[in-house]
Amino acid sequence: MATDFDRLESKAKKIFDDLYDRLEGRVKNLSNQIKDSLLPETEEKLKKNIFKSVFVSFGVGFVLGILVTAFGINGGKKKKK
Repeated sequence: MATDFDRLESKAKKIFDDLYDRLEGRVKNLSNQIKDSLLPETEEKLKKNIFKSVFVSFGVGFVLGILVTAFGINGGKKKKK
């Protein structure tokens, strides 16, 4: 009985290791594709529209700051002392 369990365990380990290796390779491939294609385009657009990018990032930060302040961890309620 132990040999059947050991055999199934080694088979499952091999299957999961193969799956992990394939997924790891796919993730590396996708990240390389993103670095090669999307990153240069984004950098170019940011350089062309630097002021717009800065204002948008400040605006998003401002809105998020207001939301976090209003609906923060305590749901906008102050703690009683």
